[in-house]
Amino acid sequence: MTLVRSACPLNCPDGCAFLVEMTKNGLRVKGDPLNSITKGFVCSKGQALAKRVFSPDRLRYPLLRQGQGWQRLSWNQAYDLLTEKIKETLSDVGPWGIFHHYDYGNNGVLRELDQRFFQALGGVTEPRGSMCWGAGYRAQELDFGGVFSNSREDLEDARTIVLWGRDPAVTNVHLIPHLLAAKKRGARVLVINPIRVKSAEFADAFYQVKPGTDGALALGLSHIILRERWQDTRFIQDYVHGFEEFARRSKEFSPEKVEAITGVSVKQITELARSLSHSRPVSFILGYGLQRYVCGGNTVRAIDGLAVISGNIGRAGAGVHYAHQYHRGKMNSLLLPPERYQSRTYPHPILAEELLKANPPVQLAVVTRSNPLVQQPNTLLWRELWRKIPFKVVLDTVLTETARQSDLVLPVATIFEEEELVRTSWSPLIHYAQKVLEPQGEAQAEPMIFTELAKRLGLEKDFPYAAAREWLEFVLGPLTEAYGTTLDTLAQGPIYAPYIPKVAWEDKDFRTPSGKIELSSELAREELGEAVATYIPAEDREDKAEFPWHLITPHPGNALHSQFHQDDGFTMFLHPELADKYRLNHGDRAIIETVYGQLAASVVLSEDIHPETVVLPEGTTAEGLGVNQLILGKCSDIGESTSYYDMRCQIRKWCLD
Repeated sequence: MTLVRSACPLNCPDGCAFLVEMTKNGLRVKGDPLNSITKGFVCSKGQALAKRVFSPDRLRYPLLRQGQGWQRLSWNQAYDLLTEKIKETLSDVGPWGIFHHYDYGNNGVLRELDQRFFQALGGVTEPRGSMCWGAGYRAQELDFGGVFSNSREDLEDARTIVLWGRDPAVTNVHLIPHLLAAKKRGARVLVINPIRVKSAEFADAFYQVKPGTDGALALGLSHIILRERWQDTRFIQDYVHGFEEFARRSKEFSPEKVEAITGVSVKQITELARSLSHSRPVSFILGYGLQRYVCGGNTVRAIDGLAVISGNIGRAGAGVHYAHQYHRGKMNSLLLPPERYQSRTYPHPILAEELLKANPPVQLAVVTRSNPLVQQPNTLLWRELWRKIPFKVVLDTVLTETARQSDLVLPVATIFEEEELVRTSWSPLIHYAQKVLEPQGEAQAEPMIFTELAKRLGLEKDFPYAAAREWLEFVLGPLTEAYGTTLDTLAQGPIYAPYIPKVAWEDKDFRTPSGKIELSSELAREELGEAVATYIPAEDREDKAEFPWHLITPHPGNALHSQFHQDDGFTMFLHPELADKYRLNHGDRAIIETVYGQLAASVVLSEDIHPETVVLPEGTTAEGLGVNQLILGKCSDIGESTSYYDMRCQIRKWCLD
């Protein structure tokens, strides 16, 4: 039995280490028992990666659309065609006529060679901002000067752990052992969420908050802490800038007002404020759902402020866990220097609208690591945009919806069929994913595809390496020089990055202009403006009367965005009280409608759902369209993040004519 070390490339907090075995029945994947995070088990999505290698749905050859069908091409024909299309576009309208859509479908570092390629062309049209997490990310940069978290092992030193909009039992299963270990040592686990999520089953308390009001709750908690003088005054004096303005803002959010906004009672708010200030250290573990609103950046800044005034920054067992930038600048980047190119960029949330009116127009689209016709908001508008782009190219392992609607499809290797280096913005580990088997059919490693295209277009100067291993050794160069870390050492197992501390900000070296935590600053005022609210009250929304209910579209347990989804239609989850208003029963079909679109879904009743909320999980499609056909693209207050959850909806019983 030969076991090969590999790693999970999915955009997930866990960052698992794999041990992979080739058997007569396919690949067998298990977690590395020596790995401090994986500890011998992997989730269903990791197993699905292995099943995809030999799946009948696997793309094995380059395909060119011919009418309603597909023609198989050789790689030489595919390269010739794509090279010709690139040259034509550069000649006709310049590099801005090329649109490159990419995201985080694969976290391998060599995947950045796609961006390097288009930068070498002079800079093309591409998205900026974020589909997922940009609001919270930018919020922490404003507050602390960077995005850093304590290690997950450090959670075991906490006395209070707050899972705020996060459900690790579904989306982050390898965090659970640390939470249970903390509980065993006496810590209390608290859950704040509009849904009684699975993690609430082992929590000590659950606080059900109305969707989009988390920022108001955080300010209300700060109000009580400051009113009762429970704050950490010494910490504030030594390390905080802008405290007075934050205190004035918090003063506006009395417990009574916050109860009316959030649905959390005054008693619960007071109880929670006491826990956060008296049972320290406190670790706040944030999910991305709570910042998927127009006010998402303000929400995370309010939670940061709550952690700051209670003295829960820069100490063991404390902190606001969101993501980390520890890997930034520690390895060689594959991106070209910014002065080498000039891209045309548009924000992710309104990308389709901007591209439809772009001048010069897009003539050639290339999609890597993403599936925009399902993942982006305004998916109906994306269909219109896609029809108007003369030639579309998709690189993927399966025929996604975007690939089905495109002209040229290029099959790429899976993580098991290539060499890669995997690092993420959550895990402290650096993994070397070794090649387990040869690519199926004629699939090729995506980084090598762009290396070949560069050669054909005379860009060899910017693509000096012909093999993946050479690129990987280049990336690792600084670590090899500083710590002796090589591919050979990583082949023995992933390493804990030596530059990552256990406790974030322990040295209090905040990277803001003032050198302190900035709860208020000139930079924040410039970006956020004076008039941005922490939440949008329901009574102030123009669409409240026609669309009275909140719509949330969270991750399902076995899918990740559009990866591994099931084509079996939609399911909406409702509280029985809301279902009664429309005479809906468990198993009925119902229509869910927003200002942007409508779809039919099966009804499931659950008392775990907030009574004013409709939950429609992503991860399924019908006729190629996912839940984002209901979502209008809106930019968050900062970070140009997509406000997927800032939609209201109406429901009605589905009746046959």
